[in-house]
Amino acid sequence: MVSLPSKWVKENMIKKGDELTVDLNNNQLTIFPHNTGIEKKTTLVFKAKEEYLDRMLMSKYREGYEEIIVKYDDPTTIEKIRETLRYLLGFEIIDQTAHSCTIKNISQGSHEDYPAMFRRLFQIVLTMADSCLEYAKTKEEKYRSTAIDLRETLVKLQQFCLRLINQQNSYSVQQKSQEFFYVWNIAEFGKIWSSLAKKQLSQKVHLSKDDLSFFTAIIQYQREFYEAFYNRDPDRLRAMKERLYSSLRPMGERQLEKSKYKMIQFYLLRLANRMYEVMLSF
Repeated sequence: MVSLPSKWVKENMIKKGDELTVDLNNNQLTIFPHNTGIEKKTTLVFKAKEEYLDRMLMSKYREGYEEIIVKYDDPTTIEKIRETLRYLLGFEIIDQTAHSCTIKNISQGSHEDYPAMFRRLFQIVLTMADSCLEYAKTKEEKYRSTAIDLRETLVKLQQFCLRLINQQNSYSVQQKSQEFFYVWNIAEFGKIWSSLAKKQLSQKVHLSKDDLSFFTAIIQYQREFYEAFYNRDPDRLRAMKERLYSSLRPMGERQLEKSKYKMIQFYLLRLANRMYEVMLSF
């Protein structure tokens, strides 16, 4: 006899007599329902123009809900909903009244899509970084615009990946937590690049030779980080960690001292340190 959490039972619409699948993963048991084809539906009610409406919608999206009915007193709430849906891949409003709307997932994304979607997320971050460097070198606005505009696609893929992780019935709790950690952090890299492009690079900067050298070194380090993430070569990872402390970080600290554009150096150092933190989990 096994007792199941009531919240999980309700969310997965488990009824007495339903069959469940149990997987053995090392010393852990993973239980998931057979009725994965049943659509998860929920209702959200807002009495006022809710400041955290976007977070609540994103949370339900990540949890795997296929249909959400949103009820609200303030008709202008619909604009906040539409703005949030820009970042939720596959979610569209299919019905609307003055005080409610129905949001439904119209895509056919599968948990099997997760590895490809995550790699795509990673590659977008690399593109954003390259675009920032090209703008710093050439001052061509198209590169800065690319880094800024890709943020919307980045957030869409981030939320979609988190949703797909939740659909991975074969993942243990620890494995899901680890994948969540990777998705959040890789997306954060991209948000830092986008913020750098939108704020610091908007000032028509003229970076010195040393500034550009450090900028380029961070881009190269991030590219190596991407390759190391998939290769997991212990010797290469060890060398990357040592290089961060022996050369890359001291180089950045020198630039932080002498550069005219200290905030740009701060952003770049922040990226290097965050990459190191993620590598510790490999």
